[in-house]
Amino acid sequence: MSAPGNVLLVDDDRAMRLRLRDLLQREGGYTIHEATDGAAGLAAALAAPPDLILLDIMMPGMTGYEVCAALRADARTREVPVIVLSAADESEAMVTALEAGADDFLSKPFSAPELRAKVRTITRLNRFRALAGERDRFRWLLDHSLEPLVVADNRGALVCANERARALFGFAPDESGGDVATVIGRYFRSEPVDAWVAWRELRLPDGAAFSIFQPETPQMAARWFEVELHSLDGHHGQTLLKFTNRTGAVRRELETFTFQHLISHKIRTPLNGLAPIFNFLEASEACASGEMRDLLRHARDSAERLEGTLLAVLRHHAAVFAPTSAAPAPTWKPLTEVMAAAADDAGLRDRVTVRGPTVRVAHPETIEVALGELLDNYAKFSDAGQGGVEATLSAVDGRWQLRLFARGPGLPPDVVARLGQPYGQLERKFSGEIPGMGLGLATVRLLLRSMGGDLNFTSDPATPGLASVLLLPAHAVKSATDHARESSAS
Repeated sequence: MSAPGNVLLVDDDRAMRLRLRDLLQREGGYTIHEATDGAAGLAAALAAPPDLILLDIMMPGMTGYEVCAALRADARTREVPVIVLSAADESEAMVTALEAGADDFLSKPFSAPELRAKVRTITRLNRFRALAGERDRFRWLLDHSLEPLVVADNRGALVCANERARALFGFAPDESGGDVATVIGRYFRSEPVDAWVAWRELRLPDGAAFSIFQPETPQMAARWFEVELHSLDGHHGQTLLKFTNRTGAVRRELETFTFQHLISHKIRTPLNGLAPIFNFLEASEACASGEMRDLLRHARDSAERLEGTLLAVLRHHAAVFAPTSAAPAPTWKPLTEVMAAAADDAGLRDRVTVRGPTVRVAHPETIEVALGELLDNYAKFSDAGQGGVEATLSAVDGRWQLRLFARGPGLPPDVVARLGQPYGQLERKFSGEIPGMGLGLATVRLLLRSMGGDLNFTSDPATPGLASVLLLPAHAVKSATDHARESSAS
């Protein structure tokens, strides 16, 4: 339908058309089009449906009744309001006009206030009807979308949500006006953490996107969604939030990183044991000596270790990343063993001191990957090789906190804030040399968040160095006593 205020005058009397044009132009806000007979008026309406038609009844050729019936029979003009103008007998002409599909009737001669009032009322009702039609079509598209969709007002309050969004986020069937971020935040966390606040404060442009994720629980695996923001023009500052499931993509990213990390670190030690031995054997002439037999036995042991490690990595790969809707049953391992293995891989054997309660952790391979990446960074960029790393475990606000600290050069607060962001590693030189891709710490944070934990960094100017704080969910940590009790019960 054309812009509001388009009025088509259909009358064979030129004087009447001039009078109608004058009255409507005085009212203001109308664009006037004219037709001199019924056939021309019908053609004009079908070519460009107006917002209102003022239609004379008595015209040569095609009468106003016939025009009105034809308008109602065509889908393009079925909803266009029509006011019939007639000098005929009022009661009979009115009934006939209404039966033909007219919306209102105006007898000639008419007063200017009466005409203006009817036109104003009809165009307003037509505008409301058009908005209602658009709203109904929008709701239909919303409800039939394959993705969760939510509409919020400019305060962040819920306007409407489709069935998929209600099922995913737990909106009540009749819920409206509630804060969208609060409801979604009952199950999902945002990344970055201030994304919802930035949205409310209008700091995110139209088309911006951020992530939300539901951490792993004992009943289900972690889920990730991308949130796209789209303003709805003409809806009083309302925003459409589209949620796209990115769980598969995130799992593939974590799978690739974890697999490569485990292969790199777990196979390095046995391979390093094989290489010098075989080099020696190739250069040695005393292959039959007792010493040679010992070396061969060592080589065989290293090969067996390599095979065992490969099988363990593949078992982890299959268990953690199997395409299931439920989280895999976790394995448990003492935290001290996990820490020792990570320290060994990072070249910090016997350089990590663990303080706190004796516990076992679920998903030890994942936690070992996280600790290995952190300790590897400490080995490169701190004094951990000489002063060691202090690891302190404690219970904080219903979760377990594992704090790693090593002395070294202090970092400014803005640099600490960037740690863990993709491509956020520090440049060593002004030349721009960057050690690695900068995805290690970011993916470690992703791994921990997927299991319900997190990773943060702090630096205290009074104690030069960097603290890495791993947060682990309560269900992923058990004391040695609890674990023994559960094992005996099963």
